[in-house]
Amino acid sequence: MGRNGAKTSDARKRSTRVNAPSASLLAAALRDRLAARSWSGWVASPGSRCAPLVRAFQELNVPSQVLLDERSAAHWALGAAVATGVPAFAVCTSGTAALNFGPAVAEAFYQQVPLLVITADRPADVIDNGHGQSIRQTRIFDDHVVAKALLDDRQTLEWNLEVLDRALEGLAFGPVHLNVPLAEPLYEAVAPRASGSVGVQSTTVETLPLEVPDFVLQAKRPLLVLGQWNPAWGDPEPAVCTLAAKGWTVAADPLSQLPSDAAEQLEDTWTLGALKPDAVVTMGGAWVAKQAKMGLRSTPHWAVGPRDPLPDMFGNLQARGYAAPLEGLDALANQAQDLGCRWVPQTRRAVPTSGWHDLTLHRLLAQEVPAGFDVHWANSTPVRYANFWWGQGQYVRGIRHFSNRGASGIDGMTSTALGAMWSTNRPTLLVTGELGFLYDGGAGIAYEALPALKVVVINNQGGQIFQWLNGPRESGQFERNFAFRHARSVRSCAENQGFAYRAARNEEEFRSQIHALLNDSVATVLEVYTDPDASEKAWKGRFGA
Repeated sequence: MGRNGAKTSDARKRSTRVNAPSASLLAAALRDRLAARSWSGWVASPGSRCAPLVRAFQELNVPSQVLLDERSAAHWALGAAVATGVPAFAVCTSGTAALNFGPAVAEAFYQQVPLLVITADRPADVIDNGHGQSIRQTRIFDDHVVAKALLDDRQTLEWNLEVLDRALEGLAFGPVHLNVPLAEPLYEAVAPRASGSVGVQSTTVETLPLEVPDFVLQAKRPLLVLGQWNPAWGDPEPAVCTLAAKGWTVAADPLSQLPSDAAEQLEDTWTLGALKPDAVVTMGGAWVAKQAKMGLRSTPHWAVGPRDPLPDMFGNLQARGYAAPLEGLDALANQAQDLGCRWVPQTRRAVPTSGWHDLTLHRLLAQEVPAGFDVHWANSTPVRYANFWWGQGQYVRGIRHFSNRGASGIDGMTSTALGAMWSTNRPTLLVTGELGFLYDGGAGIAYEALPALKVVVINNQGGQIFQWLNGPRESGQFERNFAFRHARSVRSCAENQGFAYRAARNEEEFRSQIHALLNDSVATVLEVYTDPDASEKAWKGRFGA
């Protein structure tokens, strides 16, 4: 009976495929749908199950790249989408390859980046039945995507395209997962694109007019915190200037894309003291200000953004408002009352420091980066140094600042910067630590030549952030389990990925090498050595004793 039952079941499975599309037909139809949309680029990794997809996608008039590591590939696509504001997609084979897209998907979710991840899959009836590279793929990103399309090779082509079209609309709000089960044969010829084939165009998201809550309009010391801002959203400075003219205080960091003279640096240069705001509005993405978040506890709060989550970060969220970023900012600027004069928080200026350490290095770097550059800041200390020196007015206008602050991990930082430069061809600098660079060691293992990314790797022999925190030293495991103290260089890692290599060990060498780096015509790493203890002392004494 068991044998007869199995035969009946197999026959039923075969019968459901009678009108279903072959792998090559499904791939061709998917290609034609994607061809009707704008893409900044697509990235793939080698594999077999995804063969029909990559063969079909080669006909798209879109830049493409092949990367060995799926984790790097997804971050390349993320970087392309971040830097251009135009969606990008990554393609991988089935099984554990798909899991490696996870860090980039999470980052895209919290940064609201239009990233499409396409995971090839085996047919549903072989999952959990002992076949290689087959895992339960359909729900692996569910908590960090805004939409998904689970295609089914047992359904008709029309059914699959309808599912796909609905999911792609989610790109207006963040990452989308497309899972594509493909039955063998996998290497059949894919039909070429038909002339005049039409898919579904991107749509404009319509939202209701935003109304500013009364508690915000009635505030005497209102504060706007502008978080991470994608340049594709539009220029925030005009609305910010309008609010400042009406008596608002605006706080930001370099990731807001504002020049430092248009906002206050909300963190260690600002002492809240008794002059605390009586209402705070948050817009944009994450911001690098842990102490300020603690200082603003219990302040009445209005959070504005295009979708949830809109976090209750101060424990006193009064309202949420839903609007596209620039639309929300303009609405606030237009509706805000004129307070007559601006309330000014108390700020601190850095004291001069001497010696060679991370603080000096970052000050010199700020003075050297010219307008027109995109700078990508790695987690965790580089982005904090950027925030500090931006607040001290050291960065010129005309620099775009980026960082993976959505999830704030060290995953894929080099890959993101490479993908950004690959898609824009803008002069691009990555500032990272040696551990972050080593962690993303597959970033440059690409089939085509690397874009001429400039990378400053600050080698302070471990995780410097843990020297700033209370607790790690007292644990007894500081050097081993927290700082990961070491004596390694990134040279072999950099050269293995295709980067040229430079090094500097003091201020004189750095001044010479940074000029050379910024003018190099090829992808280059400048490894700069600093002393971790001198760097810790300088950071903690940057405002004097």
